[in-house]
Amino acid sequence: MPHVVFIASHVSLSSNEGWNAYLARSAMGLDPVPLYPPADQMVFNNYPPSSFYIVGLFGWLLGDMIVAGRIISLLALLACAGAAGRLVRICGGTRTGAWFAGLLVVLYSAVFYSDYVAMDDPQWLGQAIVMLGFLLLLGKGCGPGQITTWRSFGAGCLMVAGLTVKHNILALPVATFVWLLLVDWRRAMSWLSGCLLATCVLGGMFYAAFGPDFIHGVFGHKRVFYLHGMLKGVGNTLGLAGMAVSCVFLRRMRLPGRFGLLLGLFVFLSIASAIVQRMGMGVSHNSCFEALVAVALCAGLAVSYLQGKAGGPPGRLPARTVLAGMVGLNLLPVVVSLPGYLPYLYRTTAADIARHQGAWNETITAVHDIDGSVACETLALCYWAHKPAVIDFFNYSQHVAVTHDATALERAVNRRDIAAFVSSSRFGAPGDVWEFSDLWRIVRTRYTHVRLQGAAYIVTP
Repeated sequence: MPHVVFIASHVSLSSNEGWNAYLARSAMGLDPVPLYPPADQMVFNNYPPSSFYIVGLFGWLLGDMIVAGRIISLLALLACAGAAGRLVRICGGTRTGAWFAGLLVVLYSAVFYSDYVAMDDPQWLGQAIVMLGFLLLLGKGCGPGQITTWRSFGAGCLMVAGLTVKHNILALPVATFVWLLLVDWRRAMSWLSGCLLATCVLGGMFYAAFGPDFIHGVFGHKRVFYLHGMLKGVGNTLGLAGMAVSCVFLRRMRLPGRFGLLLGLFVFLSIASAIVQRMGMGVSHNSCFEALVAVALCAGLAVSYLQGKAGGPPGRLPARTVLAGMVGLNLLPVVVSLPGYLPYLYRTTAADIARHQGAWNETITAVHDIDGSVACETLALCYWAHKPAVIDFFNYSQHVAVTHDATALERAVNRRDIAAFVSSSRFGAPGDVWEFSDLWRIVRTRYTHVRLQGAAYIVTP
C-alpha cells in the first residue's frame, strides 16, 4: 500500500483531498469562507459537516489537514476491519473466522480499493462510526433478550452520527431497522427513537450554525447521473462474488436472533446501494465499502461454521475440503490479481509519487509566488501553496452541466479576478482537450498564456 509509505508527501492522491482540507480549515475558523458557501459561489460543500470538525481538529494540531485526513482514514479502515472481526465473535464465530473477516476487509481494500487507503476522504470514517453503533447494539450478543433498550437507543444515535460524516452509508442502518422490527419491535422503536433524537439534535445544531445553505448544499447538490454507471457498480460488486457465496451457509448456521436474516438484508441492500450510487458522476469505489464489510462478515461466519463441522463425521464431501475451498474462493480474486497488480501498483503509485514529488513541490512554490488568487483543478496544490479556494472544478462543472449557468465563472474571467488557473490534467500539449472542457473553454477566452511548471500547467492572461 504505497499510499501509507507516502502518507506525508505533498503529492495529492485524489482531487478530493484538497477539497476536504479547505473545508476542514473552514470548520476550524482558519479560513474566512463559510463551511457551506452560498449557492451563487463556485465552491460547494455537499457533505455533512462532522468529518470536517474531526479532521480539522487533528489537522490543526498536526499542521496539515490533508495528512491528518489520511491518517484518520487509514485508522478508520483498520477500525472497520476490527469491527467486522468483533462482530463475528459476538455472533458465535471462532477466533479464526474473526481474523479472517478482518483480513478480507484489509486485503480487498488494499488490492481493489487502494485509491481510498490512507486518502483524505471521510468514507471510511463514516463507515467506522456506523459500525461502532452496530457493535454497541450487539455488544452482548445477537440472541433474543441480549439487546437492551438503552443499547438499541444508543446504537440509533451512533448510526445517525456516522451519517453526519458521510450520508450514503444507508444499507446497514436500514437492514438493522427491518431486522429489529421482525425480531423485537420494542427494540426497533427504541432504535428509531435514538435515530430521531440524534437527527433532531444534530440537524438542529447544523441548521442553527449554517442556515439554509446547509440544506441546499447537502440535499440540493447538482450532479449528473448516467444509467450506464450502474454497469460499473455491477463490475465492482462482482469482485466480491467469492465472498458473497458464503451467504449460502447462513441458513445452516442457525444463528441466534435470526441474525442470518440481518446479514442477508445487509448484503442485498449494500450491493444494491453500490450499483445505484455508481450512476452519479464522481462516485467511485467508496460506494462499495458497505458491501465489502457485509460479505466479509458472512465469510468469517462461514469459516467459523465449517471449522466446527471439520471434526465431525465425513459426509459426501468432507467439511475440511469445503472449508479449504471456501477460504480459497474468498482469497481467489486477490491471489489472481496480485501478480499483475503489484507491479502496476508500484509503477503507477509508489514510483509515480516518488518520481513526481520534486515536480509537485516546484508547482506548489510557483503557485505560492503568484500575486492574487489562484484557481487549481487539484485543490491540494492551492492548499499547500497557502492560497484560498476560489473554484471547485468538479462540483462547479456538475453545476454548469445541470443548470447550464456559468455566470459566476464568466464574470470572474471577464474581470480577471483570478490571477491564474492551474490544470493538472494529463494531456500532451496545451492545445489538447482539457479535463473540464466546458470550464476551460470559458477560461481560455481571456487567459491565453500557458506554461508547464513542474507537475501542472499554469494559465495566465
